[in-house]
Amino acid sequence: MAENQLIHRNDRVRVEARETDWGTLLGRAIDDLTRIMHSEAQLLSLSLKTLLDEEIDRVIGFVITATLMAGGAICLLAAAILFLREYLMLPWWQSFGAVGLALFAIAIGVGAFASSKPRPDLAMKLPS
Repeated sequence: MAENQLIHRNDRVRVEARETDWGTLLGRAIDDLTRIMHSEAQLLSLSLKTLLDEEIDRVIGFVITATLMAGGAICLLAAAILFLREYLMLPWWQSFGAVGLALFAIAIGVGAFASSKPRPDLAMKLPS
């Protein structure tokens, strides 16, 4: 109730005390806001670091997998060439040519299969 009463101009002690309270409250509010902003910045930093670490791990795994698959493909090609050379008694150039033609035919087949799929952007433009 005492807070709701009017303060007389003569009572300087109460006026200064009330102004000090507002200044203290404003200072605390600003201090609290800066703490909240600092905490949010730390949370954002931690979440971005975690996300970045996960993405780096995923990319490293992808690169290792791709490297191992490329090495395996080279070994399979070498085995096919050696098979044609040793067991079918073909000369080296014919063995390399046969494997190259087989890879070329596989690439054409994959390209034809990939282009036969309907594209979502073209399917929407076609009239019904």
